[in-house]
Amino acid sequence: MEYPKAVAQVLLVNANWGSLFSGRVRRYNRRFPPLDLLNCASLLREAGHTVELMDCRAEPTLRDTVLKTKADLLILSLSPLDRWQCPNTDLEQLDRFIDGMPMNRTIVYGAQVTLKPLTLLRRTGAAGAILGEPESSVVSLAAGACPGDIPGTARISSDGCLIGGERGPDIALTALPIPAFDLLKFEVYSYEVLGEQFGLLELTRGCPWRCKFCLLDMYGKKYRRKSVEQMLVEIEFAMRHGMRCAYFQDLEFTLDHDLVSEFCEAMITAEIALPWSCQTRPDTTTPELLALMRRAGCELIHFGVESGVPSVVAATGKKQSLDSVQKAIQAAHNVGMRTLCYFLIGMPGESALQMQQTLDFAVDLGPTYASFQVATPYPKTPWHGEYFEESTDAFPSVFDSELNEVELRQYSRRLTARYHLRPGYVFSRLRTPGRRAALRETKLLAKYLFTR
Repeated sequence: MEYPKAVAQVLLVNANWGSLFSGRVRRYNRRFPPLDLLNCASLLREAGHTVELMDCRAEPTLRDTVLKTKADLLILSLSPLDRWQCPNTDLEQLDRFIDGMPMNRTIVYGAQVTLKPLTLLRRTGAAGAILGEPESSVVSLAAGACPGDIPGTARISSDGCLIGGERGPDIALTALPIPAFDLLKFEVYSYEVLGEQFGLLELTRGCPWRCKFCLLDMYGKKYRRKSVEQMLVEIEFAMRHGMRCAYFQDLEFTLDHDLVSEFCEAMITAEIALPWSCQTRPDTTTPELLALMRRAGCELIHFGVESGVPSVVAATGKKQSLDSVQKAIQAAHNVGMRTLCYFLIGMPGESALQMQQTLDFAVDLGPTYASFQVATPYPKTPWHGEYFEESTDAFPSVFDSELNEVELRQYSRRLTARYHLRPGYVFSRLRTPGRRAALRETKLLAKYLFTR
């Protein structure tokens, strides 16, 4: 394969995986900005390279421009930061997306590549791959380093073997420059339950927990933080370029109470009027911290609940009590936050009755939104190792359970409909967020329920 010894022009591409809800796993292809590509863009600019960004997930027609590119090097993201934990695995869609692209000068990265580099390199015909976080390797590759010869990269040899293959070092977040938010058209990004001109931010990276269903291979093992001063500079820069609301992609936003408190106090002092959202474990919040976050602009908080059955939660290794979930939801509502709770169905050994009990728990819990998704057995997660052969090239889409794959997909939609179409719930949402917001939410629900 051809590979440039040194490049001047780099094209960063975010892949398109199809419709809003696509593939066997019905992955939600939200139009979230590819923050990790923006990090890469800034690092490449600092090194003297000319950089363009084509976010084909947000603007599918940009694929035609990518096909005609004369750039020296393409960096193709198969799963940007918001998809590191739950990447698309319907590789037939990937085949369609890359058809006709100059793969002999393309480097691919993402969770799929990190999990199965040989499979993805063979399938795509790419010149090489970045394994793990892209920021640690992209500058060296643009400077002419050969994939496979530096940490965190790989390529296929002439005899079809993998050269390299180990993920790279964990990058220090404090060493990252301001993400290249100026490359974005913020008007093409939105989050239906938060707002338009939407941005993605990151205060911390990594997670110390090791839940059995959770895919963490993209993150490494270290939990890392940005400084509060660094975060405020990034926010103000992004807002100058059009960002009007944002989501923190941190896996556990409230893990470090001192950092979150310092950040919120700084946002309040600086009078930065930015509606924002985050995700975290319920048992790492306190009423006092949630109240401070709300004052600093946090309008919506995402909680991973997983199940309403104690034995099922225990089997995940999450070590989270239902009582802590109830207290966190109530505390968030008490300070005026909206809540979104994630629930998994189809976990190993879970019965249809237990899935129904999870719905019952969700109704009692009363979050503003409830997401019921089928558990995906991603390679290299503890559960995958227990139930599947690690050597297979396949990406299995469900665990063996009482319900088959088709039934689980149907059941997840049924639970979602039952939660959100209750008369009392519908009345409260029509009354509380306003007509425009309620319409956005209704359209999203309709797409989820009726898109095949």
